[in-house]
Parts: sequence; structure tokens; C-alpha cells
Amino acid sequence: MNGEQQTDIAARIEAAVRATAGVTGVYAAGTAVSKVIGAGARGLGVRRDDAPLVVVRQAAGGTRVDIALGVGLAAGATTTTRAVQRTVRDLLAAHGLPDAHVTVAVVHVTEPAPA
Repeated sequence: MNGEQQTDIAARIEAAVRATAGVTGVYAAGTAVSKVIGAGARGLGVRRDDAPLVVVRQAAGGTRVDIALGVGLAAGATTTTRAVQRTVRDLLAAHGLPDAHVTVAVVHVTEPAPA
């Protein structure tokens, strides 16, 4: 899979994740170092500002997908992350990547405003 294909799949995954019930937001995934490198690349004009926040990459063990998301407290992190996992796995299988390693991290929980 080339870089353009990775970006396309990452964008599709991000859209699917955003549409999943309970997801309140998608955040930049990856390590702190990769986030700094990405910010520098955007600053230099090497990477688009609207590049997907989901990371799809080829590694020695196959395709890896990293997702960082926010969830609503009422929906629950466990229920939401399971739904995201199912959605992403279905999308990857449709693109011929059924054995990808998918990591979903909850980085923000939104509590509803008091009534």
C-alpha cells in the first residue's frame, strides 16, 4: 500500500469513526514524536492541514491503524470503542485488509452539562 492509499483509507476510517454512535471527536493519533513531526511537516507545507487524524501505516507485522477519539459519558467508553473496532474492521476487510492491527485510544470523555 502506498502513501496515497494509506491517506485515502485513513480518511475513510476517520469519517466512519466520526459517524459511530457515542464518538464525540477524533484526535491526532500516534506518539508524541510523530505528532511533532506531523506538525512540522504541515508547517513546511509538506503535509496538508486537512490530513486525516487517523494513522494508517505499514509495519513489519502488516497494516497498523491508530485512532484517538473522544466519547460521550452516557454512551460509555467500552461500548463506543467496541463499535468503532467493528466499524473499522468491516471497512478494512472491504479494502482487503482483514488482518490489520487496530488500536483505539480514548483520549477525551465528554460529560453532558448538568440539567
